[in-house]
Formats: sequence, structure tokens, C-alpha cells
Amino acid sequence: MAVPLPQKFRVPAMEMYEGGWNPLEHLETFRTHMTLHGFLEEIVCRAFPLTLKGSACVWFVSLALKSMDSFSELVRQFLTQFVSSRRRRRPATYLLTIKQMEDESLKSYLARFNKERMTTDNQDEKITLATLLGGIWPRSQFMAELARQTFVTLREFMDQAENFINEENTLRTLTKPRRK
Repeated sequence: MAVPLPQKFRVPAMEMYEGGWNPLEHLETFRTHMTLHGFLEEIVCRAFPLTLKGSACVWFVSLALKSMDSFSELVRQFLTQFVSSRRRRRPATYLLTIKQMEDESLKSYLARFNKERMTTDNQDEKITLATLLGGIWPRSQFMAELARQTFVTLREFMDQAENFINEENTLRTLTKPRRK
């Protein structure tokens, strides 16, 4: 007998999976929602297809009835089916290619670097700090400040960068010509 969905059950508020992007991301978002609400595995199994659409939904409907014994089995088949949509992570050495452009603000560079950092395998703090420092435009005002300091942690660096960005924004605001 199928376990009924709880009376106040709602489909998790998440993007429905169609098969065109990383199935692991979808699965982890779904699991997080289900774990947060403490649903039983039977409920999790029944709810999962409600997060699918398009080709992913067609795939699920094509599965033989009662062919799954557990959510783990469903996950295994789901990942097997959509593994080709999975994005490959880049090696940490990729971060060495991220450089601040001459006319790029420190804030913009840090945002771009952090976005690219999220696509890499290795999130080692020392490697991240070294590649981040190596990418800063050598003749920037911030580089002159960096030469006077040694950073042990990424947090120390980010705090100093934030202070510099705030000072830079304040100076820019104060030196803007006023309209009459």
C-alpha cells in the first residue's frame, strides 16, 4: 500500500528538473527540502517525480511500476540517466587564469574570481589566496597596500579588500562633481 502524502504537503519551491543541467544540484536541493521537513523515505520517493518536467518526467514515467525498492535506487537510476548533463568541475589550477583587468575595479574582480572559484574542484584556502593575490593588477593602488601586509587566511584578505573597496567608493562619491 502506498503511503499517502501528508495533508499539508507542498511540492518544494525549487526549479523543476528538465534534464539540461547538473542532476546532482537538483538532487541535493530536493534532499535538503525533504530532510528539513523530516519526511519518511516513502514520501520522498513519491514527491521526487513532482520536481521533474520535460524529458526528465518522460524518463520517470517510462520506468516500470514497482521497479524501485528505495529512494537510493531511484537516485542511482536518475543519476545514471542524466549523468551526461553533469558539469565537470575545473582543476584548481584554472584559477591561475583569472586576472584583474587594468580598468577593472577590485570589487568586480573579486566577484568574478569567486564565481569562477565555485566551479573548481579544490577549495583549499591557501591555493585560493595565492591565486587570488596573483591575479590582482600589479599597478593597482590595492597592490601597493598588499605589499605592506602578509595574509595568513582568506578571511583576513577579504576583510582588507572590503575596507579598500569601501574607501575607494567613499572617495569616488566625494570627488564626483555636484549637479546644480
